[in-house]
Amino acid sequence: MTGATRPNVLLIMTDQQQWQTIAGRSAARMPNVQRLVDGGLLFDRAYTPCALCCPARAMLLTGAYHWHNGVFNQVHSSPSVHRDLFPGAVTYPQRLREAGYRLGYVGKWHASHQRGPTSFGFEHVAGLSPHYEAMLPPGAMAPEDRWANHPGRDEFVEVSARRFRWPGSEPFAMWAEMDGPEEGTHMAFLAGCAERMLDRLSAEPTPWHLEVHFPEPHDAYRPLSKYLERYRADDMPLPASFYDTFEGKPGLHRRESETWGEVDEATVREGLAHYFAYCEQLDTQIGRVLDRLVATGQADNTLVVYLTDHGDMVGAHRMWIKGWMPYEECYRIPLVMRWPGHIEPRSVSPRLVQSMDIGPTLLDLLGLEPLPQADGRSLAPLLQDPGRRDWDDEVLCAFYGGEFLYTQRMVITGRFKYVFNGFDADEMYDLKADPSELTNVVARRDHSVVASEMRARLWRLMNQHGDPYGDDTDAYRTDGERPNRYGAARYLPR
Repeated sequence: MTGATRPNVLLIMTDQQQWQTIAGRSAARMPNVQRLVDGGLLFDRAYTPCALCCPARAMLLTGAYHWHNGVFNQVHSSPSVHRDLFPGAVTYPQRLREAGYRLGYVGKWHASHQRGPTSFGFEHVAGLSPHYEAMLPPGAMAPEDRWANHPGRDEFVEVSARRFRWPGSEPFAMWAEMDGPEEGTHMAFLAGCAERMLDRLSAEPTPWHLEVHFPEPHDAYRPLSKYLERYRADDMPLPASFYDTFEGKPGLHRRESETWGEVDEATVREGLAHYFAYCEQLDTQIGRVLDRLVATGQADNTLVVYLTDHGDMVGAHRMWIKGWMPYEECYRIPLVMRWPGHIEPRSVSPRLVQSMDIGPTLLDLLGLEPLPQADGRSLAPLLQDPGRRDWDDEVLCAFYGGEFLYTQRMVITGRFKYVFNGFDADEMYDLKADPSELTNVVARRDHSVVASEMRARLWRLMNQHGDPYGDDTDAYRTDGERPNRYGAARYLPR
């Protein structure tokens, strides 16, 4: 594909959004995202490789697992394993920049704590937090694209709030009803930044790539009253996993649930109402971005990718937010791609894919040099045939911990999910017979053959992708260090 025929690329990423909030799967109303679903391809079984912000975003950029890109847990946390991508890590935006694309970035940046978007190919940025704004070269961000200068940002009042308290913590708001001008909200500010960026990028004939990263609907869920009033808590369906007894599961499940205190049905329904309302409010701002794309006259030549970094429990199994929890609410994500004339409208793929497949896919579609050591795979074959049979329906997920380290690996197939827990018993769920993941069947005699097969599959995938906890003995040097795939020696324990 030549530069003259290459499409623009618009990537919209949300934060902590459940897979069920789009495509009419829940009570959440997201009509603007539905426009993308109606006009493109919905990946029905998409997963994040890690249900944590920083690793998930680093893997999106590099198409590679933690041990290949350098981001293992939360980079802003003091016990972070590594606060930056490895020096030699290559990202797909860098490949696009090398190919002549003009690059823009709006919103949340969480893939490194030591370098910002301009270190990875992006020329124009907007809406960054003060920490990353301080890293920008002169002129990279206009004054109107600074949140501190946004009018109306201080005009909100909290109508009501639900506060939780972890053992030893101060009370914190998990959700709240807010009142104030919608144009003054942070998500509206980012949508405005994206509109200005679209105008700027589309004013020239060269192709562009724009990423818009909304930090919502991440907790605390703070919808405006006009959105919340559309969701009655009493009408919210209780998650089927609410009464999970955690029998036969690792002890951490019960401990996690108990950490949140006495969570009753009314609390979960109230949380869902706030969360779904927050999603609808976000959808309104996503609609602004899509409308501005149409107004530029470039929608027909733009590949739009919509996804999130990971999900949120929102009361399922009486838990909240994300992290080590291996459940679908955390790991399964919304993923939609629309490209007029190239992707069949209203198509659905049942094949298993991951968010770190996006980079390899874009580079493949555009005919650009692939990432040097990508673990993700191109989804181009599924864009042509969403249900193709010659697709390996398996994904490997890896978790090192958030602030505290925790070893976990997971393999998911079309029917089963196997979870290796480094500090407790393993888990296996039959996602077809038990979609709410209530019953751990790993030790059941009637599932022993499947469990053995899943263990072998997990081990194979770990070795295939160079997982340091695998058995790729040839990759280790005699001095106890292992060179990562970019050539820099790093100590990685076996």
